Amino acid sequence: MSTTHASLEESLADFERAWADAAVGGLSSESVATDAAVGGLLSADAAGMGDSGVLDVAAAMAVLQRSVDARRAIIAGEIAHRSQLSLGTDGMARKAGHAKPAQYLAELWKITVGEAIRLCDVGLATRSRTAIDGTPLPARYPVIATAISEGTLGLDSAAVIVKELDAASVRCSVDAREAGEVTLVELAAQYTVADLRGLARQVRDRLDEDGAEPRDELRRKKRSCRFITLPDGMVRMLWDMPPEIAGLAKAAVDGFVSRELRRAKDVRVEGQRGTGSGGPGGGKQGVGESGDGESGDGEYDSGCDGSLLGDDDRTLDQLRSDAAEQVFHHVASCKGQGGDIPSITMVIRMTKESLLTGLGIAEIDGVDETISACTARRMAGEAGIIPAVLGGPSEVLDFGKTRRLFSTAQKLAFGERDGGCAFGGCTAPPSYTEAHHIIWWSDVENTDFDNGILLCGFHHHRIHDGGWEIAFQHGVPYFIPPPWVDPGRTPRRGGKVLLEAAA
Repeated sequence: MSTTHASLEESLADFERAWADAAVGGLSSESVATDAAVGGLLSADAAGMGDSGVLDVAAAMAVLQRSVDARRAIIAGEIAHRSQLSLGTDGMARKAGHAKPAQYLAELWKITVGEAIRLCDVGLATRSRTAIDGTPLPARYPVIATAISEGTLGLDSAAVIVKELDAASVRCSVDAREAGEVTLVELAAQYTVADLRGLARQVRDRLDEDGAEPRDELRRKKRSCRFITLPDGMVRMLWDMPPEIAGLAKAAVDGFVSRELRRAKDVRVEGQRGTGSGGPGGGKQGVGESGDGESGDGEYDSGCDGSLLGDDDRTLDQLRSDAAEQVFHHVASCKGQGGDIPSITMVIRMTKESLLTGLGIAEIDGVDETISACTARRMAGEAGIIPAVLGGPSEVLDFGKTRRLFSTAQKLAFGERDGGCAFGGCTAPPSYTEAHHIIWWSDVENTDFDNGILLCGFHHHRIHDGGWEIAFQHGVPYFIPPPWVDPGRTPRRGGKVLLEAAA
């Protein structure tokens, strides 16, 4: 504890020095403390910082935040332990008038109940324990506990690891779970929380493949749909659905949205097709022409901005709402014909062995959670569902100079490799992306699989116009920024994060 306490003091001192160095006039750490009490002057300090100063402060703040979070988790775990149900009305939370420790913590720290639950979960998972006879026991997840105390693991990452390992621990050995803990803590230092969440699910599925089908059943029982009338007269539908149904719903909605985005793209690029510059210096590794002349701009978690449909001012959420409206209109008036609803294609990815045996797991395009192979096999018999079998003989994906546009088979394979928009951190699903030539077709007349990549409209234009380059290493795309973005031009990992490649 003393080491961690010293780390907090050092982190605070480093942060204050970084702020003072970055602020205009080189304020001392004492001045920063005074400014923090006053409040308003801090904003002026930040406005006067250069870009490098802001980044230095942000880095120091991240270290400080982890030091603070380590203590938050410890206290949250202690409150949760002292509020356990076995204590009855003597528990801390119940004494304070709360049924659960997370509710008590949310009131104490003025945070959301969801954040309080994560703090309690991590705190309990990393808290030292005592046997019935009083013998000291290590924490349930000692590797996570050490990493948090040393500041190498963030709270959100720890919560992700704890959640997925807890889900797997029911059906796996202690040794296997401990190995999974070590692997994920090591990976957490290299990947974002979003990527780590995917990796943690993969570890969970490896540790507990037999649990996939029971999880499907449990989720199925939790399904619900409610309508709530809001004060302004709008009606909100809350629909909790299992992953396989979410895949169908997303495919239906995304089919409409993709069609609208393509229509807008066709209008914008009409008469503008042809070759162009590969960015500053005429480099030819930037993304060039669209593989099929279609790409949709969109607003995703990656930060894409701009107008979705040109003169049409609808947001992505409004587009999805209109899509769902059309789907329900169609259902209400359907007399056996497709009408104006786009055809739906739902892609389920699984191994050939899983498809044949029904054992193991499967993935649905656009849905984070996995499903059991047994569920996937049942769905594979339905119309419009494509089982993308991995690891066995596949359709030829290289067409060379015989064609300019990427085939449907190639696009499905891109979806497996890239997972959607291949730019790191972008959450655009495959249905919102288009296949693009890495080296312009006009330069090499090559439409081979290795010369294609999935990009959303925003990142296509960012790379095409911004001097970025793309290179593949062992089948993984890396995006190389131009020197005015990163003088060292350090490649940034993109594509789908798989456990085999990450570990």
